[in-house]
Amino acid sequence: MTNQNQSWNLHERLEKYPGYRGMHVSTFANRQVVEYNPEVGISDFVNTAYAIRCEYDEQKDAAKKLAELLQDSQASKIEALVFGMWHEEMYAHSSQLVVDALVAAKDKLTNLKALFIGDVSYDESEISWIIQSDISPILEVYSKLEVLQIRGGDSLKFSPFVRHDNLKALIIETGGLSSATIAQICALDLPQLQHLELWLGSDNYGGDSTIENLNPILVNVVFANLIYLGLRNSQYSDDIAQAVINSPLINSIKILDLSLGTLSDAGAEVLLNCFAVRQVNILNLSDNFLSEKMIASVQVKQDDMQVRIITDGQKQAEDYDDDEVYRYCSVAE
Repeated sequence: MTNQNQSWNLHERLEKYPGYRGMHVSTFANRQVVEYNPEVGISDFVNTAYAIRCEYDEQKDAAKKLAELLQDSQASKIEALVFGMWHEEMYAHSSQLVVDALVAAKDKLTNLKALFIGDVSYDESEISWIIQSDISPILEVYSKLEVLQIRGGDSLKFSPFVRHDNLKALIIETGGLSSATIAQICALDLPQLQHLELWLGSDNYGGDSTIENLNPILVNVVFANLIYLGLRNSQYSDDIAQAVINSPLINSIKILDLSLGTLSDAGAEVLLNCFAVRQVNILNLSDNFLSEKMIASVQVKQDDMQVRIITDGQKQAEDYDDDEVYRYCSVAE
């Protein structure tokens, strides 16, 4: 493993998820997000991520808007693109529209390093309603790509055995990530991957995975150079906590992110009692189900552990008449 000498800088991933607050991202891949305006053109192709978004009752889809951007004399220098709504009727059109347009543009977007497909807020389309597609053609034609972010798990696919030599961050935000898609992700050959972030989601919205489906990541260590491991928005966060402390990755990752999930006090104890966890830089446990007593305990232990432990925004478990306690992941529909 070589990640000890590498650095991680996607601190934007520790911020609150804007999509379920009706907001678009303001930062992507450490760049300010600016909506592309043909009348203004491209003025900063290094520090700006240009966004392409469609509106309701608009005749142009994302492919047509991308075609306008490609006419700009600076298009070949763009490093980051964000796609929001790609069609006014999102319920009837998958992201293949975007994928096909990007593949066709591969000889013009020759410096593309960061791509986000699906910066769609809940008032535009719920995350589980976003229809994705096979994303592998993007990896096949954009060899300089370093950051790939996808929102939406419906119909999301990755063709097997795709190798990409430069991808450093793969971020998949879903309300339900299927076990089949997880297997396809684990079959990708990504030797430079430092940041893996999977939002596992609810079984009510296609998130049918279990801890066994994460064995390629945690046991077989198919991505050996990870600095950041995010297994977020999960219905089985306690199982993940137990599996992570027994994974070889715990000795090398610097950021462990289990936020947005169902982590209980028992799962938090498992993590805090693991010596290797004390060697990470950041432990993100925000938006789970930790009690006030546990949070107080974390604050005491944090001084001794030299770890930044994030515990913001804990949820309250729901009690039913049969004494069953119900915990839920934060982002589902």
